[in-house]
Amino acid sequence: KERIMNIFLVALRIFLAASLGAIIGIEREMKHRAAGFRTHIIVSVGACLIMLIGVDAIGEISSDKARDVARIAGQVVSGIGFLGAGTILQKKDGVSGLTTAATLWLSAAIGLAVGIGYYAGAIFATIICLITLVALKGFSDFINKRTTQSYILTFDTNNFEQDSFLDFTKKEGVEVRKLDVVDEDMDDISVFEATLSFHKNYDIDEFFKELKSDFHLKSVSLSDK
Repeated sequence: KERIMNIFLVALRIFLAASLGAIIGIEREMKHRAAGFRTHIIVSVGACLIMLIGVDAIGEISSDKARDVARIAGQVVSGIGFLGAGTILQKKDGVSGLTTAATLWLSAAIGLAVGIGYYAGAIFATIICLITLVALKGFSDFINKRTTQSYILTFDTNNFEQDSFLDFTKKEGVEVRKLDVVDEDMDDISVFEATLSFHKNYDIDEFFKELKSDFHLKSVSLSDK
């Protein structure tokens, strides 16, 4: 009879899966994506747990453990597609959310790798993912002919609807890479520093006009940073 996996090893694998998922999730959270920090952790931990069930527990009831473990992993890989599909949106100049869907899929794969004990592969995959998301972003912009610019946006309201604003930018095909509050002490206005990425042929002036009419944008200026 096979020995049940040590509880500390189980905890270690789940913790490592959560940590690697969190690393990817932080990058997505900072860019205000639909699936962020917590979602990536849950996906990675869930996949790890399912693999642990296959590796450690299913042997008690299965006569063909190796085949069942492979089948479980395959179900996770295909099933995560439903979650990833929820992050994909149609917009004016194409489709957004594909990168987030891919990182969710990768988080599941990382969880499976950690669950089966393939730590090196999981860690290297996380590192390559971060390099792709962060370091290669400028190269991707060059290929896709996108412009990135930071603005100081002043809204004539103290109740800025951030979720509605982000939904609007997604529909317009404008990527919000950073959105920070400049001054929280102002009573009647909201001031943000926003880093926006958009296609070089996109009419950003028309974008700001719509913000003025729909979101009470009072003024806009280029950021010095």
